[in-house]
Amino acid sequence: MPRQPQEEHRQRRRQGRLWPALGAAVLIMGGVLAAYTYITPLLTDRAGIPAGAVPLVLIAFGIGALGGTANGGRLGDRRPMVTTITAAAATSLILLALIPASNRPVAAVVLVFGMALAGFTVNPVVTSLAVRLAGDAPALTSALTTSGYNTGIAAGSLVAGRALDSSLGLTGPALVGAVFAALTLLPLIALALRGTTGPSRIVAHHTTDADEPRQTADATATTAR
Repeated sequence: MPRQPQEEHRQRRRQGRLWPALGAAVLIMGGVLAAYTYITPLLTDRAGIPAGAVPLVLIAFGIGALGGTANGGRLGDRRPMVTTITAAAATSLILLALIPASNRPVAAVVLVFGMALAGFTVNPVVTSLAVRLAGDAPALTSALTTSGYNTGIAAGSLVAGRALDSSLGLTGPALVGAVFAALTLLPLIALALRGTTGPSRIVAHHTTDADEPRQTADATATTAR
């Protein structure tokens, strides 16, 4: 196969794997933020935590998010798909456990922390995978990944708000979050099956016609040495 068609074929394969990575970004953030957006009424009205103590629970969520981001960056370097699939499954299970356990204050706080820890483990790995699969457009793909997270936040919060107003009540957002997190497994498994190989670093070179003779002379001199 000529070189140009080979390059085009590889580019199409990378682009085909890029969309599942972006889909995972949308779904995992939608799952975590679906529950987080409406966490205050769950903590105060169901778990019985005083309103003045809610900021402390939110600090615990922030610590979990920070830990998840750090763990995802470290573990994802070695085993990206195992890390993301495990973290997404754990996020879904934690959110499901939050539904019956949210009437106990200590359990609710621990699960909110765990939700952030597991959910945010996915983010740095998915972002890295998307940029790696971007070919020669890493900056654009990084922006698309960020837009994917924001889309997930908007979609998850919207659906969770509808669930909160339904017969599900205060546990509705947690259930929506669990479903979103479980759906994240679909694009992640698709990525794992199709492979995630891509360039680990993209270096762009711009060469003008005027530079070519000088570069050729430099290469000749280097070879001579």
